[in-house]
Amino acid sequence: MNGGNKLYWRPSKVPGRLLFLLAAAALAALVTVETFTSSESSEYYEEMLSASRVVQEAIDHLRPIRGRIEPINPEVDPARSGLIGVATSPITSNAGHLEAKQATINPNWAAVAVRMLGEAGVEPGDSVAVAVSGSFPALNLAIYAAMQALDVEPVIIVSGAASQWGANVPGFAWMDIARHLRDARIISFKAVSATLGGLEDRGVGLNDEGKRLIRQAAERAGIELTVPESYEASVAERIRIYKDESGEKPIAALINVGGGMATTGPASIDHFFDSGVSRSAPSGAFRIPSVMGHFLRQDVPVIHFSGIRNLATRYGLPYPPRQMPGLGSGGVYRAESYRRWLAGLMIVGLLALTGVVMRSANIALAAEKRGQEGSSLKPKV
Repeated sequence: MNGGNKLYWRPSKVPGRLLFLLAAAALAALVTVETFTSSESSEYYEEMLSASRVVQEAIDHLRPIRGRIEPINPEVDPARSGLIGVATSPITSNAGHLEAKQATINPNWAAVAVRMLGEAGVEPGDSVAVAVSGSFPALNLAIYAAMQALDVEPVIIVSGAASQWGANVPGFAWMDIARHLRDARIISFKAVSATLGGLEDRGVGLNDEGKRLIRQAAERAGIELTVPESYEASVAERIRIYKDESGEKPIAALINVGGGMATTGPASIDHFFDSGVSRSAPSGAFRIPSVMGHFLRQDVPVIHFSGIRNLATRYGLPYPPRQMPGLGSGGVYRAESYRRWLAGLMIVGLLALTGVVMRSANIALAAEKRGQEGSSLKPKV
């Protein structure tokens, strides 16, 4: 120690039982504020419910079509939605998590999509850039229904391949699914361009049979399919299409479903992009060109449907649902807010209690000092 000085621990003069009382009161105040929140229907409630109804109608329409092409396996698709694919097929691009795919079989994801669009500031008539693949067909459907409910104008680019358990049934790829829904006038949107998908967005990893099947799906849907020369060319081409197709309108948001490489970037950077609504990303996200990085640099919000478990928790949806949830169910339909008057009351109460405790401790300390001084006086004789 410098100069021979010594430090001594000075115990608190506040009795332990009073400190415990303060801690208990603070915990009780926190629980009270968190419990008695104000809950009301979201301002987009009607649009949310409308979009969810469209998803349910679409599932009911698609179920028999899927059954004729490939039987529905109730073990992997308990809801028998027809939107859970198979373990492997020629158009399967990579591995997928079955539980995540099952969790999306819930019409109320359309309400999540509506809410995210609202959080991003998208308004009716706005132009939005959209990137989907076959990996999460139920989420694609939710996005389409949400955009339809909000009357936005999407520019859609679709990747033909799909991960495990997605829209990877030959003859029932996402472009086929969307075509059936357009024919039934359930969904009105059509992609303006398609790619093979897979690694580098060029079908790397798919065999010739898989590429042929994707080309055929694009032909049936009447969508032009392009094969970029490289990853960088794919990123540049997507950005060009979004800008050209949106015309004079600025793009209000980019919506991405899944992990399409050209949109999110390769594995070395895609983890920098958060799921949900984002307006920025760490600097590491911009080391390699990507569609997401481009739009974030342009101050365009990004809506990223990835990390399904986290999104389900955030918006109050089951992961995965034990049975098909009813329309309008889930916390996503409610806007929770704290009761400010209650929080203020709890703060005032805690401050008052703290003052009482400190005053009591000071009174006790003063009494103790007077007692010590009195006992040190010598009695007179």
